[in-house]
Amino acid sequence: MNFTRRRVLLLAIVLVGAWLRFHALAADQRLHPDEALFSTFARGAALNGEWLLPGALDKPPLSIYAIAVTSLPFVETRPDGLPDLRLRTGETAARLPGALASIASIALMYAIARRLYQDEQTALLAAALLAISPFAVAFSATTFTDGLMMFWLLVGLWMMTSGRWSWAGVALALAFASKQQAVLYLPLLIAIGILRLSFTWRRLAGFALAFAAGTLLLLAWDALRGSSSGIFALALANNDPARFIRSGELIPRLATWLSYANAWFAPATIIFVGLGIGGALLRALRQPRHFGSALDLAILGYVAVYFLLHWLIAFNTYDRYLLPLLPPITLLAARGAIAFWDWWRVRLPGNELSFAGLICLAVIAGTARDAGEGRLNVGADREEHQGIDRVAVYLDARPLGAIIYDHWFGWELDYYLSEWTNKRRVYYPTADALTHDALLQPDPAPRYFVAASDESHSTWIEALENAGFAPKLVYQEARFLVYELTPPVQDG
Repeated sequence: MNFTRRRVLLLAIVLVGAWLRFHALAADQRLHPDEALFSTFARGAALNGEWLLPGALDKPPLSIYAIAVTSLPFVETRPDGLPDLRLRTGETAARLPGALASIASIALMYAIARRLYQDEQTALLAAALLAISPFAVAFSATTFTDGLMMFWLLVGLWMMTSGRWSWAGVALALAFASKQQAVLYLPLLIAIGILRLSFTWRRLAGFALAFAAGTLLLLAWDALRGSSSGIFALALANNDPARFIRSGELIPRLATWLSYANAWFAPATIIFVGLGIGGALLRALRQPRHFGSALDLAILGYVAVYFLLHWLIAFNTYDRYLLPLLPPITLLAARGAIAFWDWWRVRLPGNELSFAGLICLAVIAGTARDAGEGRLNVGADREEHQGIDRVAVYLDARPLGAIIYDHWFGWELDYYLSEWTNKRRVYYPTADALTHDALLQPDPAPRYFVAASDESHSTWIEALENAGFAPKLVYQEARFLVYELTPPVQDG
């Protein structure tokens, strides 16, 4: 394949991937709860200069800073002189870093595969599979910290494939500064460096020093925040995997992870994963001493260990936790598919398999388009909170200082009420705690109770009524309900 044709094909692949990701960026979807949390911190930095991100935060700052930087050009001045972001503009600006990182990752995947396997077809197919992966598209235009983490991890893999260990350490440090789970790529990076025959103790020391320096800077930043709980302590509290799963969790957790993994190349995931795993094992049997076989086995071993750890240890079953497996499984799938195509071409000449492959890729791309619109079982909000922006507009129009009792929509409602809301949102874990404090509240400001129609909120309404409050339904749209609460008349 000549240079010009190779570059044209790669450009076409990147453009297809970019179209899918910008299509996802343009989708009319509200923020997922975690997206809303990160976007609120970023908005505080962009509007108020809160670059130390004060408050309860369990993630490193790099992804949040990226959101804040892309939001800065869209800051407007309100009539009262305060800087602000329009909600729709803020959503798009917040999701832009993830979309751009995902597009750049396509080119990185090509470069990594080409350096590892010295095969143009494998590299182009790996890039194509990542470009149209429904899983990758679903998480591209989001504000999850995983997107930037994956970009830097791919940069680290790219550096390691050419023996630049120190730069790989820098990339791993940047990935770690995006999300702590980046450290789980450490074995894969080291294994590829060793298999590329570039290992020396000096290079390993450079890698370790670069990563350690980045980690120390992150720890210093966390200390400067002066928060009562650091990002690492809070992260551990929110996701403590300090136990093996129980017997009753084995099948449900496996089914959950497999349902998420099916979106890697849906609806052809089983085909590509089967080709990848089968090809790696077959090459290991036929060519046990070949570099490519050792590399395939190392990548396959990493995928297996990562999956088993997340299955058998009590990590949260969040779909995005499978995102780090997508690049290695894409490498194996591309290599296995090309090997199968070569075998078919030698034994059964014809174009039938080429046509079938193109149709398969087109079908996957169609599923990726659906993923960008929130119609898959993985990704961000998937229309769960459609309409929360209008609920926020309604609540923001209530009188000054209105009290909003909210049990279900915390981070999202905080974001959509805007940075400068003059309402007071209060969370209570139980109905009894709410009624107890509500009765002691002397402020005569209007009060509202926000509920989800698909959640059991009748006990909350009954508790308020039993305490003497008169709830009146004043707003209903989609799954959102707003009750106005008239407090009981206090005796003389």
